[in-house]
Amino acid sequence: MKAVIPCAKKKEGLFPFSESKPTALMPVMGKELVKHNIEALRENGIDEIYLVTNHLEEKFEQEFGERTDINIVHQDEVSGTASAIREIDFIEDDFLVVNGDVIVSEEDLSSLIDKHRQDEKAVTLLGTDESKPEKFGVLSITNDDVVDFREKPETPENNLINTGIYVFTTEIFRELEKLGENENSITDAVKNLAEQEEVKYELVKDYWIDISSPEKLWKADKIKREFEIEETEIKDAEVSDKAEISGEAVIEDGAQIKPGTVIEGKAFIGENTVIGPNTVIRDATVTGNSQVRNANVEEGLLFEKCIVDPFVHLEDFILGEESDVKSGTVIRESFIGARSFIEVNNSIYGKKFVPDARTDLSELSK
Repeated sequence: MKAVIPCAKKKEGLFPFSESKPTALMPVMGKELVKHNIEALRENGIDEIYLVTNHLEEKFEQEFGERTDINIVHQDEVSGTASAIREIDFIEDDFLVVNGDVIVSEEDLSSLIDKHRQDEKAVTLLGTDESKPEKFGVLSITNDDVVDFREKPETPENNLINTGIYVFTTEIFRELEKLGENENSITDAVKNLAEQEEVKYELVKDYWIDISSPEKLWKADKIKREFEIEETEIKDAEVSDKAEISGEAVIEDGAQIKPGTVIEGKAFIGENTVIGPNTVIRDATVTGNSQVRNANVEEGLLFEKCIVDPFVHLEDFILGEESDVKSGTVIRESFIGARSFIEVNNSIYGKKFVPDARTDLSELSK
């Protein structure tokens, strides 16, 4: 079986982080989102993967261009899953589609693939219960069949939604051809196959997150840590005997944990990162090549190559890559874009912005 990961669309809802990174390359627990999904696909025996790209596609070339197991396909018309699938209509086998802006567990993909192989239908999709189904495609189910599929209905008949993760046979190409080149949604093709009793479904049991906002990115990082970190794992890292790890942490190669540091809850410390001295990390991810000294970091996500100076307090936040937070600053419930320079003694609450590189943000704190 093969897999297709549509990554072409820019997610405006992920501002400010979508200005500098495609969604699929945003870090979740120290690793690009798409790499988590690639690993989950590999664990399920999928040996041929296509990334369909457009927005900031040069970054995919930089990351995967030399890998022979990953194929990068350019998408001219960025308009939905159907147009992405048309780019790989040369595939002759069943294939799985996982959007590049979601994260899903290896076990849920395994259940979906098993269901598809068991039922031998044209489409098997992954569904889940959602508290706000009107924002998604809502499924109508009879017995074990998907009999209808309504996209973002004003009055949903139930809370069961389509996650946008499918296993298709090549029958999907014929359905898309019938609909014509101007049809950009996969919805009608799946609805047509549902009328022929050719669509089955499997339910999410672990987790699936549609990363459509910074809040969802923050949630994805948190859930990934909760599911994946079961016990403390210290790799080829240097941890002072005067540091305290009272929760469960993953500490990657080359990291240094200095004296007086306390790590609590579920935490991820990326490679070549320096934490401490006298620093608290609680339920947070510090992505690789960052420095955090004499500071408090709680319930948040630092992208790579960040510098956090002494007497800084970060809580319920995301900090974009290569940002520099100077002493005495407090940031709460805020999303700070890439390469931000935050001058001393700022207080930033409930803000979302992407400044120019190395810009003084003191005015934004007033």
